Amino acid sequence: MQKDKSHDFSKAADTYRQNALVQRHMAQSLCNLAGNICGFNFEKILEIGSGTGFLTENIVKIFKYNKLVLNDITDNFTGFSDLEFIKGDACSVDFCDRYNLIISNACFQWFCDFESFLHKIKKNIARDGVLVFSSFGKQNCCQFKKIEKTGLNYCDYISLLNACGYEVLDFEEEIQTLYFDSVKDILRHIKSTGAAVSASGVWGAERYKAFEKKYRELFFDDNGFALTYNPVYVVARPR
Repeated sequence: MQKDKSHDFSKAADTYRQNALVQRHMAQSLCNLAGNICGFNFEKILEIGSGTGFLTENIVKIFKYNKLVLNDITDNFTGFSDLEFIKGDACSVDFCDRYNLIISNACFQWFCDFESFLHKIKKNIARDGVLVFSSFGKQNCCQFKKIEKTGLNYCDYISLLNACGYEVLDFEEEIQTLYFDSVKDILRHIKSTGAAVSASGVWGAERYKAFEKKYRELFFDDNGFALTYNPVYVVARPR
């Protein structure tokens, strides 16, 4: 099952495209990686977690295909209304068909049971097919984890894929740091992208003041207030 991000993401959809700079970069990098390793021609492609269309745009531009199917737990915000769209939780939807490329950008970290999904999706990967995805590593938004001891739990994708019967063809990782003028700007950025990294509960004035003070002490320099992203890219296939 996916964590229910549909409500938060629906509210953030209008501002997501303007603020999700790292996710936009990841979408392009992911398609380039898939093409360099697997080629640029696929008969059938399934995109999981299509969101506002960052990855969809790159798929349409970079790959040649006969069929492209989009999926998301939310409505279709991609702008590609002419493409087949399957709304629903990817962990429970029966995709029926078999695809030469199943691809996803910055989505799988939301899955509550990614291991079960990996077993489930195998039947939808064609004999020569691959699973290609980007997500985030353990250093993602490390500033919040340091101060608030909270955030998503990012898994060891290589170990999990191996345990689920996949061969990892490629794994790449990078660190990207964004800088902001204030901690409030960071919180606005996080809200606008729908990311769930801040602590739960009510943020009163005293709690925010303490958080801002600690953030300034630990993560402020001449560039501003730092926020770290840790994108990872994976190409795998069932053994």
